[in-house]
Amino acid sequence: MDFNPSIPDFLENLLPFHNHPNYTRLDDRQKSKILSCGWLAYNEKTVAIETAIVTPSCLDILEGRIPGLKDEVTTKIVCETLVDEAYHLLLVKNANEVCRSRRGLESINIPKFNLVKYMEKEKSLHSEPWKKVLIQLATTVVSEIFVSDYLNLLSDSQEIQPFNRLTVSAHRHDELTHSKIFKSFTQQFFPAFNPEQKAFFAQILPKPVLWFADLELDLWHDLLSQLKIEDATTIIEDSRKLNRAAHKRVNYTEVVALAEEIGMCEKHDSRFMFPEIELH
Repeated sequence: MDFNPSIPDFLENLLPFHNHPNYTRLDDRQKSKILSCGWLAYNEKTVAIETAIVTPSCLDILEGRIPGLKDEVTTKIVCETLVDEAYHLLLVKNANEVCRSRRGLESINIPKFNLVKYMEKEKSLHSEPWKKVLIQLATTVVSEIFVSDYLNLLSDSQEIQPFNRLTVSAHRHDELTHSKIFKSFTQQFFPAFNPEQKAFFAQILPKPVLWFADLELDLWHDLLSQLKIEDATTIIEDSRKLNRAAHKRVNYTEVVALAEEIGMCEKHDSRFMFPEIELH
């Protein structure tokens, strides 16, 4: 498809600071660069979800570390899922290569996402290997439920590069299936857990909802600094207040419905009342 440099790569209203006066005063060239970085980061977040979150859980299943998920049908589905994930990596990496070359952003580096850092920090708090596996698994389940809505933000947009829209749309069609797969897996593995595992999983499951909702302001500060945007620090620090009560920005009813369906809420007194915490 033809690349039209006048069409933005990303939606401005998805920038966490799009209403900040110091951003709105920037010239069109600077805004275009920021929007292109938004597209790069959007894709790289899907890479992080696939590689750092979902794939390790798939390997945990294949290696027999998840109770209730050791049958041949599950093994086949997991293998097919890994093929899908590899395709998604190729899809978005190619899309980012096009964007980088067309927009002159070859040197831009995308830092690690808070979604991954929060998960890794939680795992570091526990010495037991089985707890680390369940933290990874809970993050995978929530991410696979949320990622379709995350991709839907761009998959139907007529305001961005058509190539970008079609890339996201192709990815989203696969992820709609993955959401159902991991819901089904949860219905299988939770009843197979022992009481200690059930209680721990119920404790952990709400946390990735908050992690996924994080605005990734540290990453954005890094990107704005790389683009040499004046007042980058002010723009980001003024946006910190938006990162409070993160769960209010996402629809987590599917996560709650899944928890209720498997009997987790009643048995473990988990009503998914997310704490009013501030994500930094």
